[in-house]
Amino acid sequence: MMKTITALLSLSLLMPMAAIAADDGSAAATNNCDELGSKIVLGQKEWVTVVSSKQRTIARVDTGATTSSINAADIKTYQKDGKDMVDFKIKTKDAESDVVTLPVKRWVHIKQSSTLTASKRPIVSFDIQIGQKTYTTDFDLVDRSHMLDSILLGRSFLTHVAVVDVEQQYIQK
Repeated sequence: MMKTITALLSLSLLMPMAAIAADDGSAAATNNCDELGSKIVLGQKEWVTVVSSKQRTIARVDTGATTSSINAADIKTYQKDGKDMVDFKIKTKDAESDVVTLPVKRWVHIKQSSTLTASKRPIVSFDIQIGQKTYTTDFDLVDRSHMLDSILLGRSFLTHVAVVDVEQQYIQK
């Protein structure tokens, strides 16, 4: 009996996600499953549109990162009416947005594995579009110009929205 349960569990781990998602002949049971329940399926890289600036760029999906990050330039923080505010430009490989002004939701100290010191970054919230869906999520603002991807989607975004298939890329069109 125990061998049978172990074998079934092992087999279920090897089944494609589409077969697990539905077994009733519905459209969700196809090999091109792009949704799992109410969550979307993302590959290790996905096309993302920053709604306010209409910039479309590739985002790296990183389950190891807590916070999502976006490439920001000319970051200037200040106080207005007792609230922290930030002005910045969103930079992608192809474009730079006009100046964006947003309230700082909170500050985060990020410690990167490549350095010993932590950096203090502002967290802001704005809308992104992945596939046909729009999500409001938090991003820390940082110069990512030395990185390959302008946007990194971390666990703070992924947790309630997506599951990740690391063998795939560009699942959401």
